[in-house]
Amino acid sequence: MKEILKKAQQGKYAIGAFNFSTAEVLKAIVLTAQKAGAPLIVATSEKEAEFVGMREAIALVGAWRAATELPIILNLDHGKSLEKIKKALAAGYSAIHFDGSDLLYEENVAQTRHLVDYVRSMEKTYDRQIIVEGEVGYLRGTSATHSEALEIKPEDLTTPWQAQDFVERTGVDSLAIAIGNAHGVFAKGQEKLDLERLAQIKKAVGDVFLVLHGGSGIPEGDIKKAVELGIVKVNINTELRVAYKEGLAKELKEKPKETTPYKILEASVEGVKKIVLDKIFLFGSTGKI
Repeated sequence: MKEILKKAQQGKYAIGAFNFSTAEVLKAIVLTAQKAGAPLIVATSEKEAEFVGMREAIALVGAWRAATELPIILNLDHGKSLEKIKKALAAGYSAIHFDGSDLLYEENVAQTRHLVDYVRSMEKTYDRQIIVEGEVGYLRGTSATHSEALEIKPEDLTTPWQAQDFVERTGVDSLAIAIGNAHGVFAKGQEKLDLERLAQIKKAVGDVFLVLHGGSGIPEGDIKKAVELGIVKVNINTELRVAYKEGLAKELKEKPKETTPYKILEASVEGVKKIVLDKIFLFGSTGKI
């Protein structure tokens, strides 16, 4: 699994990490990646995993791996509970993201280190390689649309020295950073990445995989430059949710008497496919399998 990210790092492209909580959204994501010939990360947050089921998510992704022969990583996104992270690992997830960004820095380091040690001790038991992602810095917002202006404070941002210290002391494979990104899409105050800070962080952490959360709503030019500077994984969730909701609302309005689920959901699936395809092209991962 780490080789997928290593290839992206060496090739200077990024892999999209797309969240899902229903089977039809997963289907839309996977079929689009297959069409584009792109490696893929699919993800569930803790709440999304509760809805779809962790073992059910494993089974669905496994079926799509077999059907498409795509390299697909299944990631637990923003895991905050060590108990739930361990359940995800036992269920079969191939990557986990521990989000300790709400903790005091030293506590974040300590808990992330504990998790890394646990994963390394269990990899032989699980008979698979597991990617561990940590997080330093604070990302504002939620995976939704926001009418208020986005305000990012200087203390929210990841510093190069902190990134280096965190990586050295925890041993994580991947590091999620805050460089002006935020969760969700903001109607006022568009996100703007601090690309100079990103370049400094990349220099400080070396070959550790850098991750950009809150990929929805960031200007395309900033995304492209961030990938050139070392971002290898970009998380997308809000734009998929919006496309799904808008497609569903359109179908229900235009065909109020329709009762067949796969017909009602057709516009939602097509909307998700369009977003995923646009992002894959943006990240430069087309044809990289």
